[in-house]
Amino acid sequence: MRFLYLVIFGLSFGCTQSESEPSEKVDPTDPSRILRAADDDPVAAKVDGTVILRSSLEERVQAQVEQFRLAGRSITPAFEQSTRVALLNHMIDRSLLTAEGKRLGIEVTDAALSHHEALFRERLGNEQAFQGYLARIGRQLEGWRSDQRQHLIQKMVFDQVLKPAPVGEAELLKQYEAQKQRYAQRRRLRLGEILKSVPTTEAMPDKGKRDRARAAAEKSIKKLIRRAQSPGQRFAALAAEQSDSVSKKRGGDLGWRIEESLSPDWLLLLKGAKKGAVVGPIESADGLRLLKVVDVEEARQLNFEDVKGELRRTALSRSRSKAERALVLSLRDQANISILDRRLKSSLSEALGQVKNTP
Repeated sequence: MRFLYLVIFGLSFGCTQSESEPSEKVDPTDPSRILRAADDDPVAAKVDGTVILRSSLEERVQAQVEQFRLAGRSITPAFEQSTRVALLNHMIDRSLLTAEGKRLGIEVTDAALSHHEALFRERLGNEQAFQGYLARIGRQLEGWRSDQRQHLIQKMVFDQVLKPAPVGEAELLKQYEAQKQRYAQRRRLRLGEILKSVPTTEAMPDKGKRDRARAAAEKSIKKLIRRAQSPGQRFAALAAEQSDSVSKKRGGDLGWRIEESLSPDWLLLLKGAKKGAVVGPIESADGLRLLKVVDVEEARQLNFEDVKGELRRTALSRSRSKAERALVLSLRDQANISILDRRLKSSLSEALGQVKNTP
């Protein structure tokens, strides 16, 4: 249960809903909506006088449970209850951090929120992806914007209050020595491809026609291998002109691949291959292809200087997470927190021992 709470605490700042601006769920069987429609919406908890309604809690519980269900998790009553406990803990912590932001005079302007939203949408790529994201987390746009405003306030609280201690080079070196094997870099190949597709049985039931199509693809690939091996031939241009693969838009670039992780058919031809090597035809489900070794990185042990930046970022991130949790626990100790939902009193007390229950 503690693990589930920490997962939700770490992930939900950006996607949970504000108590002050709840948005309607589309599902008419949503428990939070039923509570509001019946005008029977008891208080689940109070945090220094700030009320957390049971409907608001249940709305989050059902959205979270649905995400777990879509991910293939088995949803039991015990699992749902542990999710409820974790989410109420998160809502308590969020209320404390929002209040701390107000005390510190922290404010998120509309312009800052709009900029944050624009960056978020840009990362997702397009409007359809953004709407799909909202659907997956069970949120409407205005509710999501309210969530993000709170998320930004909480981040600003952490940024203003926390001063993580710098990590010394001696400590970083110690961490490097303890996990040196992790930084043994295996041989990598940067590969390019040209594919000549062959119809599937479903697309072309006539075996004779399929065999002729395959023979034509093989003949074409062999010619392309000779062209790709010709001095001065730009492989990217050849792939863009001749390939049937979606990678043609990238000049056939497949990126970097660890040699020993390649499929057996590829590894047979590429094991120990030098930069510039062109191999094929290689048969696969989608047709016949040739591969070019665009570049090679030989196996080597990354030294301390190679990975010092990564080690420092990891150490700072770990230190920051620990400091964030310590700040939240400190705010809990100073707050007057009352759990009024009888279903959750004992569970919360047993889970973290951080909430002051009232009779």
